Amino acid sequence: MFSLITNNLSFAYKDKNTIDHVNLQIESGQVLVILGPNGIGKSTLINCLSGVFSNYQGSIKIDNSELRNIGSKELSHKLALVSQGVNINTNLSLFDYLLLGRSAFHSIFSQPNKEDEKLVNEIITKIGLEKLKFVSLQNMSGGQKQLANIGRALVQEPEILIMDEPTSALDYKNQVKVLKLVKKLSDQGISIIMSTHDPNQATMVGDFVGLLMSDKTYHQGSIDQILNDEYLSRLYQTPIISTFNKQLQRNVFGIEME
Repeated sequence: MFSLITNNLSFAYKDKNTIDHVNLQIESGQVLVILGPNGIGKSTLINCLSGVFSNYQGSIKIDNSELRNIGSKELSHKLALVSQGVNINTNLSLFDYLLLGRSAFHSIFSQPNKEDEKLVNEIITKIGLEKLKFVSLQNMSGGQKQLANIGRALVQEPEILIMDEPTSALDYKNQVKVLKLVKKLSDQGISIIMSTHDPNQATMVGDFVGLLMSDKTYHQGSIDQILNDEYLSRLYQTPIISTFNKQLQRNVFGIEME
């Protein structure tokens, strides 16, 4: 069973800790949603967990191996990152863009094979863009490009997908597409860590939620344990009220306007 566990994870910019003593855990098929206000360190945490930042303090273990000690090829089989606000600037078709993502698994003298092409076709179906298979990414909407970014990560066949605010620039329709895909992937056994500003997304797809507080403390627990008015009002430093929606069968969070 896959696991990612941090122990007292910290990271500093210019001797000032951005994240401090984060103890986080996720296992196969679980969805962990990271919440926090702007500038609190969500992207820093994501970059540490995905290996972009290797000069962290503390420990990040993937299947009991320290992250910074895992080779890049082995890591690419275990973990994939979807960065925030990636602007795809290429004339490649969706198919070719995803196929290019398989190049890391071949030597510089070899080409993608039929198995790679089969996998890419499966991923295109999974992200729901079959009709755009041979369309240039330049001609796609923002939502379609974000799904393409997720597809590019999925061709690595990772055990965990780490996403930095994957819905931040999307309208409601495309947010729902991404969130439904997150749920589908977790049901297939892929672990998901995603950051967001919206606590409602945590109740829609999350198994666990992690709160990065303004005092640099980190709290992780189940949705029922810590996703409540008190914690969220402290997190965002503004009054937040939840209401149980019978039709949706979950709490919906809103801002109190004074």
